[in-house]
Amino acid sequence: MLQHKDLTLLYPDKTQAEITTLSPLVERISLRWQGESVSPGSLELRWTVPLIDTQFEWHPSCGFDRSLRVDWQAPVSFKISSSAPVFCFYNAAGRSRFTMALSDVKTLLHCSLGVHEEDGTLLCRVEVPLKAGEGEQAYELLLYRSFEDLSFAEALRRVTAWWEKDCGLAPSPVPTAAKEPFYSCWYSFHQETIAQEIEEESRRAAALGMKTLIVDDGWQTADSHRGYAYCGDWQPAKEKIPDMAAHVRKVHENGVKYMLWYSVPFVGYRSRHFVEFRDKLLTMNDAAQAAVLDPRYPEVRAYLIGVYEKALLDWDLDGFKLDFIDSFTPERGKPLPPRTPGMDFDLVEDAVDCLMTEVLGRLRSIKPDILIEFRQSYIGPCMRGYGNLFRVSDCPNDAISNRVGIVDLRMTSGNTAVHSDMLMWHRDDTPQAVALQLQGVVFGVPQVSVRLDKLSEEQARTLRFWLTFMQEEKELLLETPLEVESPQELYPLVSARRDGRALLAVYAGGHAAPIEQGDREVLVLNASLADALVLISKTPRRFRAELLDHKGDRVETRELLVDGAYLLPAPPCGLARLTALD
Repeated sequence: MLQHKDLTLLYPDKTQAEITTLSPLVERISLRWQGESVSPGSLELRWTVPLIDTQFEWHPSCGFDRSLRVDWQAPVSFKISSSAPVFCFYNAAGRSRFTMALSDVKTLLHCSLGVHEEDGTLLCRVEVPLKAGEGEQAYELLLYRSFEDLSFAEALRRVTAWWEKDCGLAPSPVPTAAKEPFYSCWYSFHQETIAQEIEEESRRAAALGMKTLIVDDGWQTADSHRGYAYCGDWQPAKEKIPDMAAHVRKVHENGVKYMLWYSVPFVGYRSRHFVEFRDKLLTMNDAAQAAVLDPRYPEVRAYLIGVYEKALLDWDLDGFKLDFIDSFTPERGKPLPPRTPGMDFDLVEDAVDCLMTEVLGRLRSIKPDILIEFRQSYIGPCMRGYGNLFRVSDCPNDAISNRVGIVDLRMTSGNTAVHSDMLMWHRDDTPQAVALQLQGVVFGVPQVSVRLDKLSEEQARTLRFWLTFMQEEKELLLETPLEVESPQELYPLVSARRDGRALLAVYAGGHAAPIEQGDREVLVLNASLADALVLISKTPRRFRAELLDHKGDRVETRELLVDGAYLLPAPPCGLARLTALD
């Protein structure tokens, strides 16, 4: 055991440990030990924090639950392909009271930060399993702890900057195309991916302003019963796409880039490659009719890299949707298969790092602006180094999950493009409901996944208006740091300000939209079914207000004086453009 100020380290016998204070916010923990063929045990960090003016907590995979945990609950685990080790404890005003992060975003870590009933403190514990090996071994971890009085969003931005600048976790370059609207074939076509229909849909998507197409699961198999039995060979089903290169070329001729889906770890039971790799697997999944490859084998990594490289060269793709990275893991409750002589890594996390680093390197050497999409929850700092597009986890027809997922991702994703889950709705749904879904994703890049030839006229007008709005206001929406109110209420107000322009999205009817003294133009989204907006200003401000409905039609223009609180009648699911007159 080693004590350093308030921090206690527990570690195996015959281990040398040192704690060094690098700055007021950061301590470095260094271990050295003599490696053995069996696991040396684990490192544990412990400390306590007085719970003063602290009501809520957030971490990247908390979802809708922002409540404080207790210290006897199961820990939250993080690794290279699952979330990221950062916690923000904040008060009811959205101010951070304690923010913690770790530099090791690759290793499997177990973090337990919970209320200690006996004294009202936050008991903090971090467990790091140490890697087995031969000879002298070493491990280093940086612990970031901030008690600065910052907004929730600013506290997390500083962690993101720390990862990038001090921890060497540089993000991948983000092509312009990553931040322009996408069309996805998943909800609209599922596995019925017929080349001619996709080509026709890409033409319709282009007319609405969508610049990239993602063809999802189904292109590689004639089977349409879900599951992954035919993954692994990665050749197009001739019944659906007779000539992939020609098909991609036709989509390109419509002015649309082309991305293709791959389930990275899976090799299906009915694929030709299953027999080749049956002795190089992490687990079998009978329900999915597929096994999970073990990336610790160099042959596995070489095969996967070769698949993507060949597809890029042969078909002139513009990007890859690389799915299920988080499935590189043994079956729940079962141990990791032991290392064999054919492996060149002990840990799966190290092998995944090697695989994804080389995938991006090889693909970028061919096409520097290659697009790589990952999905929640494999959205941590390492993943930002392998890809440039993070998407919200599947939430079809669910506006609130999409909104919360996008804002959560924006908190720690820096300049990486953040995308919505694919937007879909019933063909008879109201255009206001369509607008609510689109308004929910304005702070990310929209992915649309409905049959465009089956939209009603009002649905099409609504879709066109909001896609155009998002492109016109891309600088404010995507390139400007966000501020949020009441994260515990799932972000009822999200705002961005730049150069005298403000964009305020009000997602809860009656929630006030604050106007600041420097705001010369204010765009207020009435992203609810309420028929009015509440504007507030600490100083009297005069504006001309242009009110637009859910499909962008002007409803009214008026002048108004905002002095304190002002109730502005406004169309549900619409937009108010305020131009300062003072």
